[in-house]
Amino acid sequence: MTRRQTLLTGGAALLAGAAPRAAWGRTEADVLIIGAGLAGLHAASLLEAQGVRVIVIEGERRVGGCMHTLDDLPGAPEAGGVQIGSGYHRIIGLTKRHGIPLEPAPSIDRNVLYHIGGRSVTMADWPGSDANRLPAPERAIPPGALGPAFGARMAALPTPQSWMEPNAAALDISYAAALAQAGASAEAIRLIDANLNGNSVHSLSALHVARTAAIFRASPGPLLMIGGGSQRLPEAMAATLATPPRLGQQVAAIAESPENVTVTLTNGKTITARHALCTIPFAALRTIPIEAPISRDLAALIAGLPYSRASFAYLAASDAFWKSDGLPETLWSDDPLIGRVFALGEDPPMLKVWLSGPNAGRLDRMPRDVAAGAIIARIEAARPAARGKLRLARLFSWQRSPMARGIYHHIAPGQAATLAAGCRARGNRLHFAGEHLAQGSSGMEGSLESAEQAVATMLGRLGT
Repeated sequence: MTRRQTLLTGGAALLAGAAPRAAWGRTEADVLIIGAGLAGLHAASLLEAQGVRVIVIEGERRVGGCMHTLDDLPGAPEAGGVQIGSGYHRIIGLTKRHGIPLEPAPSIDRNVLYHIGGRSVTMADWPGSDANRLPAPERAIPPGALGPAFGARMAALPTPQSWMEPNAAALDISYAAALAQAGASAEAIRLIDANLNGNSVHSLSALHVARTAAIFRASPGPLLMIGGGSQRLPEAMAATLATPPRLGQQVAAIAESPENVTVTLTNGKTITARHALCTIPFAALRTIPIEAPISRDLAALIAGLPYSRASFAYLAASDAFWKSDGLPETLWSDDPLIGRVFALGEDPPMLKVWLSGPNAGRLDRMPRDVAAGAIIARIEAARPAARGKLRLARLFSWQRSPMARGIYHHIAPGQAATLAAGCRARGNRLHFAGEHLAQGSSGMEGSLESAEQAVATMLGRLGT
């Protein structure tokens, strides 16, 4: 990030004294919210309830952010957030408020078919398989269970918020280093890296993994999902706002003055408000020039907070062959073009291929027809019952979306203290929220948590 993009003042306050009230008349709203995902929509609703004039703008032609239901595909599969934990109290409350039904999420079948080194192996056969190159102490552990197995040997965080404490710094090393310290072999680390929910075991902090584990421990119980598709919730939230979100409004620049914040759009138009709340992912925000007194920690996060790459291939099947071939439904592979293959349903029969990190980038660079042929051929080789029964319905990439540039954030090694300080930072007139700034939650719930923190700050400052 250049000086032209972000003017740093080390957190110094703006010019002392209240902004001239005459300037308020030149603003279109009290608060301009950038982004109509969960954080932006929740903040808008909370502010409107307090009588605040709000405008919400969104660069996409839809609301929802990382809650994205592909309604045009058979079965309306999800591309974004799906699972709702028992501790997602804010999300559950919003579904009740808006009359959105919740349903039990499909149970996770731990019995998967492994395809390692070009050979398909069931879990029962894994310990004695020639494809199993793990050393003797690890041979009994299936590839998909290696992460949790070694995670149990690492230090655990007592609470979901504990990652922010100084004594958690010992865990803020690369996940690869932490796995090695826990006794993982090079082959175990390679397999964990093959389908990591992140970009690499080398670029992911072990503290991020510990934080995720703490959040899951704090939310025991069955998982839920939104009936009719995850995107139904943000759509319902947007429908209750006094002023509908303005869609297709992409931001070109943001400038804060002592009196207000002015946002310039790519179409050349400007919107001025007394305060602005930016909820778009930092991976997308870092390409937008910002002229504002932002703390050094926030500036560093905008410039360098990593986001996980994720690309999906949705495959339509002529029949649900995974129900009749005698093999587990889920396929887990170290093949860079298979990754994980999930059965989405039988009516219609659909599969979802999930690729992460460098494998997602590899898929993104391939022409559609080439990618379709390569993926289907590999699945057919791993699972012969699939031969002649698959066709590509859609390729989807989160990092290729200019409004996202990744599916969700993660902490890089050595970055936790900066992120913790950024989560605590409070702006003058330009504020930030999103799942990347949550302190005790993650994902959908984290988006709402951070929105509430930002709203509390803005309500305290709207009198100036």
